[in-house]
Amino acid sequence: MVDYIRDSGCEKMLDLHNLVQQISEKKNVILEKEKEIKENIHEVFKFLSFLDGQKIEKVLSKIPRKDEKNEILFCLPYYSNFDEFMKGFSCEVQTNYEVFAVDGSNTEIDRHISQPYYLLNIACVEITYDNENSNFNYQTYPYIYLDEELYSRKEAQAIKSPSEISRERQTKEYMAILEYVENSLPKSELRLVLYDGNLIDWTQDRQGLRFGRRANLELERIFSVAKQKNIAVCGFISMPKNSIISNLYRIYNCEKMRIDCKECSREEKRNCEKIERIRDVFLFSHLRSGQHSNVFYTLGRAFDEFEDMDITFVYLATGYEIARIEIPVYVAKDEKWLKKCIGAIYHQCQVGFGYPISLTHAHEFSTISHQDKAAIENMLLGVGDAILPYSAKKNNKVKRIV
Repeated sequence: MVDYIRDSGCEKMLDLHNLVQQISEKKNVILEKEKEIKENIHEVFKFLSFLDGQKIEKVLSKIPRKDEKNEILFCLPYYSNFDEFMKGFSCEVQTNYEVFAVDGSNTEIDRHISQPYYLLNIACVEITYDNENSNFNYQTYPYIYLDEELYSRKEAQAIKSPSEISRERQTKEYMAILEYVENSLPKSELRLVLYDGNLIDWTQDRQGLRFGRRANLELERIFSVAKQKNIAVCGFISMPKNSIISNLYRIYNCEKMRIDCKECSREEKRNCEKIERIRDVFLFSHLRSGQHSNVFYTLGRAFDEFEDMDITFVYLATGYEIARIEIPVYVAKDEKWLKKCIGAIYHQCQVGFGYPISLTHAHEFSTISHQDKAAIENMLLGVGDAILPYSAKKNNKVKRIV
């Protein structure tokens, strides 16, 4: 019989020595790519800084028509000021406004307890900034799912995947926003809703006419109500990964009369990808704290029609990073309103150390702690036919057996 020894003084850890060589090799590859990016950024920035109508016409002439299947995303300034494509604009900081922020968290399904479950917790924060009557309120909405609710509709007898649970959490977040805008009275004062993440639904089919600028269907409903109540619904994306701005340069320099990436050789694609790796935030790294980029909209095809529920975006230097702010067209149509929204979001970042303070509060209130999970599992004891509270596998993990 083998004796298992538990050494409480021995800390378990990864074999880092074994990973040193792997990390070193992969780090060198990444550094080479970063070197290429730095060499290309200046060239792309220079091209975009001196855009004019003639260059834009050349780009548009290469874009597939609506009846063609190929598609490449690019963007243009919403207000058509091509000569200010890369210019930085100072924020008009707002200190009198109302902000509503929502965030959620969830647990995953643990199959090793007698009564599996998962939990969603949605937190809403409402702050009024006023020189005389500032106010702070929050509310949390927990939801627990048991028994048949754990199973996926897509596949019989299969428990829900983490992505399905995340989608349910997102739907609950949208429900909270919809309830807020529906219960709000029309006001002339500045009001905005801050959502943590993209308003654009990147899961839409690339052949859809509005890919790259379409909101989720639930959000479109929210926008419709918010527009009537003069409420701006904005998405805040920290550390954005988008690479759309540099596509103008790629398209302009393409030797083909009409863009068709499927026809390109592997070598041609490799050269093109060098530009594609230039993220938008790299190009706007020159922005100083409190400055924002031009207002852009995304296109996949030439001459697409725009709707009030489509999305525009700006990049904002928050004082910590370059963040992407997504704003619906119904707000962007009123340039003064849009600038006030950006100014209010920058103020949120100022008091939140580079990230909107209302979203930070919403995240804190939505967090599900280990103590919360233990309390829930304690309440579930005795539910179902199982005698043991959890499996032997989980029991061993709980006891930290080595």
